[in-house]
Amino acid sequence: MVKRGCCLLAGVLIAVFLAACGGGEETGTTETVATSEKPPPPKPPPEILVTLDGYRGAGNVGLVMAAEEGYFEDLGLNVVLRSPVRPRRPVTYVANRTDEIGVAQLPQVVLAREKGAPVVAVGSVMPRSNEAVIWLPESGIQSIADLRGKTIGVPGIPYQDGFLQTVLEDSGLTLKDVKVKNVGFNLMPVLLHGKVDAIFGGSWNLEGTVLQARGAEPVITRLRSLGIPAYDELVVLVRSDRLAEEPQKIRDFMSAVIRGTKFAVGHPKEAVKAIEKAYERDLSLTRKELEAQLEATLPLLSKSGYMNPAQATGLVDWMRKQGQIKRPLPASDFLTNEYLPQP
Repeated sequence: MVKRGCCLLAGVLIAVFLAACGGGEETGTTETVATSEKPPPPKPPPEILVTLDGYRGAGNVGLVMAAEEGYFEDLGLNVVLRSPVRPRRPVTYVANRTDEIGVAQLPQVVLAREKGAPVVAVGSVMPRSNEAVIWLPESGIQSIADLRGKTIGVPGIPYQDGFLQTVLEDSGLTLKDVKVKNVGFNLMPVLLHGKVDAIFGGSWNLEGTVLQARGAEPVITRLRSLGIPAYDELVVLVRSDRLAEEPQKIRDFMSAVIRGTKFAVGHPKEAVKAIEKAYERDLSLTRKELEAQLEATLPLLSKSGYMNPAQATGLVDWMRKQGQIKRPLPASDFLTNEYLPQP
C-alpha cells in the first residue's frame, strides 16, 4: 500500500510539473503579456554654443528674445547663449571651434580674416557703428586734444587700438601721449569711479545712455564724427567650413535671430524682462536704465540681417590706408548675405 501511494504521489507531481512547463495537450489560446515599458524619449538636437559680444543686453536682445520665445526651438535648434571672458574672445572661440557661432564687431572680423582666420560674417545684428569717446565734466577735458597725459579705458578689442590712434592723430596726439588701460567690460564703472579719465570703445546708446540716466552728464563724441567710417557694429559670424557643412542650420539660426529682433522692437517691455531674466551676474543696472538702453538701441538693430558690401569695402579701404591691414580684402572674403531669409 505504501508503495502504491508513493507511485500515485509521484504521478501527481509529474503532472503538475508538465502543466507548469506547458506539457500535455493544449486546451486554450496563449495570451501575450503586455509590458508597461515606454519607448525612450527622442534625443535633443546637439547644442549650438553661441558666444555673444558681451553680457546679455540691449545690443544682442534679438538673440536673447529668440531664445526666450522659443524661436530657435521652433526650427529644431538647441542654442546655448554664452558671454565671453573678454570682449575680444568671440572671434577666437569661433575660429578655434570652441563655439560654433559668435557675435562680434565687423572690424574685428576683418582683422581676423586678414590674419587667415576662417571666419565669415553671415548677418548683421547692428548695422551702424555707435561707438564713442566718453568723459565726464569733472575730468576737465574739453576736446580730444585734451586727452594728452590722460588715462583712457578701452575694452581690449584689437581693432580699437588702431581706431584710437587715428582719432588721436587727427588732434595732434599719438598713443604715446596717453595711457591706455584695458578694462574689459568695466568701461562705465571705471569711469564713474575716476579710475580712468575717458573711455573709448563704449557706445553712446549703451554706456552713454546709462551715464545720462544716472545724472553724470557725460560728454559723448561719436566716432563717426571723428572720421571713422560707417560699419556694422555687431555681426553674426561662423567658420567658413560650417557654411558648406550645415547651410540650413545657419539659415535657420539667422531666421530666428531676425524674428527675435522684430519681437523685441514690437514688445520692449517683454524685452526688458527677458534681459533681466538672462542676467548672469549683477550688472547694477536698474529697470529704468535698462529701459533707457533699449529705447535708444531698438531703432538701431537690423530687422533683416543684411550687410552692405559697399559699406564694408569702404571700411576695409580705410583700415588699409590707416595701416591697420596690409593687403586688399574683398568684402566677399569676410561677409555673405546668402544665409538670410528671403523677403
